[in-house]
Amino acid sequence: MNIESQVSNDIRPDRRVMAPADCLAQLTLCPVAAASPQALTSEQYQSFATQAHQCLQQGLADYHQGSHDAALAHFQQALHTYRILEDLTAEAQILMVIARLNYSLGEYLWTIDYARQSLAIARLLEEKSLRQEALSHLGNSYRHLGDLDKAAQAMAQSLQLAEELEDPAATMRALSNLALIHRTQNDTDVAAQLYENSLGLAEALGDKTTQEQLLRNLGNTYHALGDSAKAITYYDRLLRLARDRMDHQVVSKILRNLNSACYALGDYSRAIAYLQERLALVRELGDRRTEAQTLESLGIAYEALGNSAQALQCREDRLKAVLELPDSLLQKQALASLKMACLAAGDFERVQRYIDYLTDSM
Repeated sequence: MNIESQVSNDIRPDRRVMAPADCLAQLTLCPVAAASPQALTSEQYQSFATQAHQCLQQGLADYHQGSHDAALAHFQQALHTYRILEDLTAEAQILMVIARLNYSLGEYLWTIDYARQSLAIARLLEEKSLRQEALSHLGNSYRHLGDLDKAAQAMAQSLQLAEELEDPAATMRALSNLALIHRTQNDTDVAAQLYENSLGLAEALGDKTTQEQLLRNLGNTYHALGDSAKAITYYDRLLRLARDRMDHQVVSKILRNLNSACYALGDYSRAIAYLQERLALVRELGDRRTEAQTLESLGIAYEALGNSAQALQCREDRLKAVLELPDSLLQKQALASLKMACLAAGDFERVQRYIDYLTDSM
């Protein structure tokens, strides 16, 4: 996670990063207060201002090199100097920088501490943008710590400010983060509506990365609600986006989810179509284990459709794939599954050669 981003990136449940807004560039260019504190001469004031700027830049360099402790030390030094200068704007901004750093490290209690300090100054300065970001970090941090009521309260305030600022990107993220909190609270209907509102903004912004993430969240949410038809709608839209960028691993997972939703809906023919596409894809990837799993699902779908011959062929193909894996337990399971299917079909000769092969090789 980039500590230079303007808002927290918890829009993805699996901790993935959105395109960041580089607000620290603005921070480093912020002019210090025109009037120097009475205790400092103009030369001392300028010296402190230069020192604060250098500490900030060094902290950023340390962070990008992975030296988080050194980065924190330099940020703390910059904070101390801005306080000497009585520059409240810079102080609030550097507090937010430290909050971002702690959030990126999973230090949520420290994130809350610094975000609260930044929020207090931002309120004093009537600085809505910084208040919105601080509340976003507070909401996400409270969620990570399991305090969902405080999380929802902070994130709702963050959303309100984002809307007042007419900032569609911040509004999109706040909607999605608030949806995640409601989903964690098992308030799934509200979560679904918030995700849909966020998706509309992502589409308007042309943010395909966030669209993919939100479509996945919506598919998962409606699947949890038992609304397989809507789950399929969003998974299918996600599939089209994933195909466009040819991410085979992502496409494979979406096809698996589509099969599950179609099967739950009783649409076995459509489930088979998605599984066949997945089978071709994982074979292209040379992923034998996933190939075996997909063939097992295909066999179940063909059985549900009443096509016992295809179901039997899938079980045999599954065993063939498994035989190429160094997994004797999985091989025994696949053999037992084929054996039962062959006995039911009265085709024992079909399985006997595999029994003989495995007996000789063990």
